[in-house]
Amino acid sequence: MESRRNQAQELRRQIEWTLGRAADPSDVLPMLHRLSRLADDGSDENVFANLHLAELLVERDPWRAALHARRVLVHRPVDDRVWAILALCQTLLGNYRFAVFAYHRAIGSASDNPWYAHNLGHLLDVALGRAKDALPWLQRAYGVLGETSGEIAASYAHALARAGKLSEARNVLTRAMKKTASREYSALLRWLEQGAPPDRDHPLPRPAPVHTLASQERPADAEGGQSLRRGRSRHQEAIHATRRHPLLAELDAVLARGLASLPLDTKQRARAKSMARDAMTHFSRPPGARGGAAVQAVAAAVAYAIVYVDHVPLTQSEVAACFRVSVASLRGRFGELRTHLDLTPGDARYATLRRR
Repeated sequence: MESRRNQAQELRRQIEWTLGRAADPSDVLPMLHRLSRLADDGSDENVFANLHLAELLVERDPWRAALHARRVLVHRPVDDRVWAILALCQTLLGNYRFAVFAYHRAIGSASDNPWYAHNLGHLLDVALGRAKDALPWLQRAYGVLGETSGEIAASYAHALARAGKLSEARNVLTRAMKKTASREYSALLRWLEQGAPPDRDHPLPRPAPVHTLASQERPADAEGGQSLRRGRSRHQEAIHATRRHPLLAELDAVLARGLASLPLDTKQRARAKSMARDAMTHFSRPPGARGGAAVQAVAAAVAYAIVYVDHVPLTQSEVAACFRVSVASLRGRFGELRTHLDLTPGDARYATLRRR
């Protein structure tokens, strides 16, 4: 038991060292998954792993990120950072009412964070159509950062207009436009001048809660500064969060064609697509050949990885034939994939838990 604890502590140190130097924080995902399995449930190392997994997975796989966040909340039920991450997960999943609940919990632990107030108000206004309920939260955020954040000013002006307070909305927007000109401000102003008609509502960006990636954290000079940094807005980042890697669309198409010839069920095919997204953090920059043949080999490796994880009685040659690649190509790419994602038989991330 002591040896296992020491291994977990050493692995955490390696992850922290890597996070401080990695160009792409997602490079540590395999190490974090390994730490989450190695460390005892509820230990500092286990909480550390699940918290960072939630942060790093939130935009590529918000459902899985939410699972990791919930595991942290079991041991840290009043951690505002974790509630904010869970709110982002639920927003990206379209569960806006739950996201509102999560933001209330985050604010309950960090009432001075203006970004939590902004995102809660923005959700209420844009996602749920509750502009009047949104105003107190947006007013709070605007009182702290309205002079420096055009995003908060635009959200506040929009909610004011929806609540029928057109002159106040125009004043807020006019002050913002004196500092920064933008097409969004101009479109919002035109909408206000038309009387803010609901059938032509100005399309503000979709609700986008905030969190800070673990790799971007730095010690704060004071507790207040740390709270503000934790809530720093990633509004524009989340708007573009679902943009796919340019190779992923091609990989998805090749994968779907090959999977159609394999005796895998719907859940297994869905896991394969999820794995393909994770695989792109490695295969988007392959050292060898690129192009169609390379994508086919990666797709075959992903399909065989599901076979490997779920103990499906298929050989590498049978899977390779469905993707029209050589067994050697599949074997090579699968070896890379298994190492990169730290895959194991029955891996909880991708297994469908079918009883055989």
